[in-house]
Amino acid sequence: MSPTHFRVKSLAGKIFSSVLVFTLGIIVLLAVAMTTIYYVSYERDAEAELAASAQDAARYLNATPSAENAPALKSQFSGLTRYTLIAPDGTVLFDSAADTGTMDNHADRPEVQEAAEEGEAVTLRYSDTLGTDTVYAAVKLDDGGIVRLSETRHSLLSFLGDMLVPVLVALLVAVALVFVLSKVLTNRIMKPIDALDFANPLDNEIYEEMDPLLIRIDEQQRQLKAQNRELAEAENMRRDFSSNVSHEMKTPLQVISGYAELMKNDMVQPADRQKFAALIYDEAQTMRSLINDVLTLSKLDESAFDDEGAPAIELLSVAERVAGRLSSFASDQGVEVRVEGAPACIAGSRTLAEEMLYNLIENGVRYNHEGGSVVMRVEPEGDEAVVRVSDTGPGISPDLRDKVFERFFRVDKSRSKETGGTGLGLAIVKHAVIYHGGTIAVEGEEGQGTTFILRFPAAN
Repeated sequence: MSPTHFRVKSLAGKIFSSVLVFTLGIIVLLAVAMTTIYYVSYERDAEAELAASAQDAARYLNATPSAENAPALKSQFSGLTRYTLIAPDGTVLFDSAADTGTMDNHADRPEVQEAAEEGEAVTLRYSDTLGTDTVYAAVKLDDGGIVRLSETRHSLLSFLGDMLVPVLVALLVAVALVFVLSKVLTNRIMKPIDALDFANPLDNEIYEEMDPLLIRIDEQQRQLKAQNRELAEAENMRRDFSSNVSHEMKTPLQVISGYAELMKNDMVQPADRQKFAALIYDEAQTMRSLINDVLTLSKLDESAFDDEGAPAIELLSVAERVAGRLSSFASDQGVEVRVEGAPACIAGSRTLAEEMLYNLIENGVRYNHEGGSVVMRVEPEGDEAVVRVSDTGPGISPDLRDKVFERFFRVDKSRSKETGGTGLGLAIVKHAVIYHGGTIAVEGEEGQGTTFILRFPAAN
C-alpha cells in the first residue's frame, strides 16, 4: 500500500462530504431566501395595512371638529399601533405612547414633510439602539394638521436571527439524512464496480465514465500479454541458441581434442602428423568462424553496430571486394562468382555491409554444384538500392523460405557436414538487412537455384 493511500478519502467519505456540503448550502440559502421573501412580503402588507388605517383615521378626524381631534383619538383609537396628532407647525398635539410635553417639534420628520407636500407618506426608519424597524404612515388633515400612525417591527437581521434555531434543527436533520443517503449511494455506486471483471475489461456493463479507464486497462493487458509472449519467445530462442552453439562447438572440439591427444601420446606416424595438424587447424577455423558469427549476432541483437562515421556505403565496390576475398574458395568449389550492376549507396555500417554480402556469396558458393555460378547484381531503383544474389544451387522450397533465416537451420541436414558452414550466415544477413532499414525476399523454384533480393533506402 502506497504512503499516499492514507491521505486519500474513501468513496463513502467523499460522497458524504460532497452531499453534506451541497445539502447544507442549499438549506442555508433557501432558509435565507425564503425568510427574506417572507419578511419583505409581510412588511409590504403591513405597510399597506398601516397606510389604510392612517386613511381611516384621517377620514374620522376630518369629520370631527379640530378641537376634538385629540380627545377623539384617545377615545376611539387604541392598541399596539401608535397614533400621533401633529399641528401644522409641527407641534405634537397627541401621542398614544408618550407625553406630548416632552416631545420635540416634528416638523422636520421625513414622513411629516412628505405628507404635508404630497398629502400622505409611508416611511421606514431603523433604530441602531434597539435594532428594530419603525414604519410610519402619515396623512394630511383638512385643517393642515398631520395624523401619523407607527408600528415597531423586527429588522430583517433580527428576523433572521429568530429563524436561527429552526434552521439549525433543519441542518441537524439534514446531516442525519445525508449520512444515510451517502451510505445508500455509496453501496449503489460501488455495486457494479465491485463486480468488475478485470480479466475481460471490455465485457463489463459499467458506467460510461469508466470506459476510458477500462479501455486503457485492456490495452495495457494486451501489451503485457504481447510482451510476455515476446519474452517467452526470446527465452526459447536463447535456450535453442545456447543448445545449438554448444552442439556445434562440441564436434570440432572433440576432433581437436582427439587428434591432439593422439599426437601428445606419440601415437601418430611421422608421415601422418601433417595430416592431423591440418585437420586440427581446419576444425579450429570452423570454431573461429562460429565464434565470430555468434559475436556478430550478439552485437546485432544489442544494436551495438554504428555507422563508423561514414556518410554512405557504396555497395557495388563492397560486393567486388567481397567477391575477391571469396575467389579462392569459389575456385576450389568449381563455382564462378560475378558482380554486376551500377553503384548504389546506403547509410549504415561498412563492416556489417561487408559481412552481409560475404555471407550471401559464400552461401551461394557453398550450396552449389561444380560448374555452377553465383551472380550478385547491385543497382539503384528509384529511392532504393537493390542487391540481387542468384545461384544455380538446389533451390529452396516455398515452405522453407522463412526458416532459412533461423539460426542453425539447414535445408539439407545430411549435407551439413559435407558443405561446412556455421548455419548462422543467413541469420546474420537478415538481421543486418533489418539494421539498415531494408527488406529481404527469397525467390526461385526448388531444383532451379535461388535468388535473394535485398532492398535498402538509398543514401544521397
